[in-house]
Amino acid sequence: MKRALSFLAHILGFETLSKYETDYLHDANIRSSSYMGFIVVLLEIWMLARQTRSKIIPKLEAGGDLFQLVVKYTSKYWLFLLIGLALMLFCLFRTRDKKLTKGRFTALLIVGIACMLYTAVLSLESFTKTSEAVTPVMAGVMNAMLVTVYVFLFVIGATVTAYALCKYRNNRNVVVLEHVAIIAFTLICLAFGIFVSYSDFWGGKGIICFLTMVLYVGCLLIYRPYISVLILGASFYGFYRILLTYQGGLSFQDTEVVIHGVAQKIISGDSVNYVTFFISLTTICFAIYHGRLTEARKSKALEKSAQEDVLTGLYNYGYFTALAQERIRELSAQELGDHVLLFLDVHNFKAFNDQRGFEAGDRFLIAIARDIADIFGDSLYGRQADDHFVVLTKTAGLQEKLEKLNRLVHDYDDEILLGINCGAYHLSGNSEDPRASIDRARYAAHLIKNRFQTIYIEYDQTMSEAYHKRLYIINNIDNAVKNGWIVPFYQPVVWSDSKELCGCEVLARWIDPVYGRLSPAEFIPVLEEYRLIHKLDRSIFESACRDLREALDAGRKVVPVSLNFSRLDFELMDAVSELDALCEKYGVARDLVHVEVTESALTDNFALLVTAMDRIKALGYALWLDDFGSGYSSLNVLKDYQFDVIKIDMRFLSNLESSEKARTLIDCIIQMANRIHMLTLTEGVETKVQADFLNAVGCNRLQGYLFGKPITKDALYERIDAGELVVSEKCL
Repeated sequence: MKRALSFLAHILGFETLSKYETDYLHDANIRSSSYMGFIVVLLEIWMLARQTRSKIIPKLEAGGDLFQLVVKYTSKYWLFLLIGLALMLFCLFRTRDKKLTKGRFTALLIVGIACMLYTAVLSLESFTKTSEAVTPVMAGVMNAMLVTVYVFLFVIGATVTAYALCKYRNNRNVVVLEHVAIIAFTLICLAFGIFVSYSDFWGGKGIICFLTMVLYVGCLLIYRPYISVLILGASFYGFYRILLTYQGGLSFQDTEVVIHGVAQKIISGDSVNYVTFFISLTTICFAIYHGRLTEARKSKALEKSAQEDVLTGLYNYGYFTALAQERIRELSAQELGDHVLLFLDVHNFKAFNDQRGFEAGDRFLIAIARDIADIFGDSLYGRQADDHFVVLTKTAGLQEKLEKLNRLVHDYDDEILLGINCGAYHLSGNSEDPRASIDRARYAAHLIKNRFQTIYIEYDQTMSEAYHKRLYIINNIDNAVKNGWIVPFYQPVVWSDSKELCGCEVLARWIDPVYGRLSPAEFIPVLEEYRLIHKLDRSIFESACRDLREALDAGRKVVPVSLNFSRLDFELMDAVSELDALCEKYGVARDLVHVEVTESALTDNFALLVTAMDRIKALGYALWLDDFGSGYSSLNVLKDYQFDVIKIDMRFLSNLESSEKARTLIDCIIQMANRIHMLTLTEGVETKVQADFLNAVGCNRLQGYLFGKPITKDALYERIDAGELVVSEKCL
């Protein structure tokens, strides 16, 4: 029973609608009203032209009075022209959040006042009077409908005028005036339909005007179904009762009556058709209403998905930045100084996801979002992505709020150490771009990543300089490659016994027209973070191959060069094919190019890298393992891949002279490499003591400042030509 009542309430429109659904239905009625107004204007212009041509001009030529002729034959058409024009402009110029422009305000004011004044003009037209053919009841019905039309014409004029003043003077949204205008138009349509059709009925015509008007009202202006039933029911029943007042009464029986001397047969089937039309129209009203309601709910769902983060329910990043921009523009100069944009990140979230699983990670993010909403309830907040959240808030009480949030995050799991780090950017003006500001806050937060004792840092001038340099690098990597700002430097590699030159490591340097020489520590991490490193690496690969070709063409002795491959090179391009194509392009033998891959690069995407390493070996390139001992999986790497050279990390050389343990470890690594048929190279050699020790324990190659810093190819050739470096006859 309860379900049946609920279904009936839904069908009849008694259910409670959300504000969005109510506004959506009202907006649909406003749009329909603008269409109706436009149609009415066109129809009335046509009717005015028709009446002028057929009635006014002939009688004017016969000596008739123009004013009286216009009032007599066209007053009703001018009435509806004004109504249609007022409704159309009212609906087209309706705004929610903006003031009316002066032009639109003037147009609405003119048409509104014109409607009210025209009501007075219509009083000049004589109302229907009783006669032999017109009973007092019939005259009363006609005049009542006419008065209704005049009254609501005045109401529409007053409504349009009031709306124009409210929107132009102080931008007030008076929704009640919109409803009044639509209701007034509805009643005018119905009253006019009854007036004309009742008059037509006297002349033996049909009731087409009434049916047209109820179609207008029923199909274009959609109210709640129960309201539509009441409006249409009252209109159909009332008009039926009015028809029965004709000359003392009619009945829909199979009887013949005389109307103005014309025999008419009022058959009972007409009443059936009349009721059928009412039922059909009511059904259409129901269908349109529920269709619009379904559209509203779909639209709400789409709007929600466009505004909300699917997982947490907070604003998504795009919608947050749009709202933040609006709010920032509205802040006064004093308020700007009291507001900051925050970028919130979670310490150790990756470890939580790995250990607890992605579903637990999602629950964790939902909990954090709920905590942010509770703590920053009076602020604007959203989720950027992953475990990153953004907040636009006041500075007052900020530290306490962040400490509270950090405690909640920390206490979420008893076994995994969690916390937050927050970067803040102080707003500087109303034109502030939230995305750029958040990026600055994010940059600041990145500086305290995994420093659990620090949860808050503000973006300052020092960071600003580094940040702008970072942006410059990102935005100019393509220019740097194109214009030759990326330059290969060569660091010598020598045999440990003879100290003869047996190779060079190619290292990238950025010689910039703005910042001068950029350190690799400045641009390589940035390019890796933004997944642009492959552009730099490919440029270096090509420069190295081109330099080898030029040296060979000049008749110089050459040594192999080793090229550093980033992990991302294998993801962002077909690195092996790119290298091989360059060697073929410049005619460089593959044994002159060695490939260095860092140990840390081999810990991700095992299948991809195994395939790439196998291809490198199969094509004939020597494969080096760079930074051996810097990670946690060195022995696994040696087991899974076949390297030609192991490059021992320079950190093993720290305190070599005083640390027996360091010397023992290096000795063991070299002996292990020998047993698995791999050569060794130690980088970072700075003293003769280190070089002598490494030679004594069997390390094959040495690299470090003791033998030379990274230098340009021309400087390298100068050292070779001066005899400071002797090119070895053997290379591998």
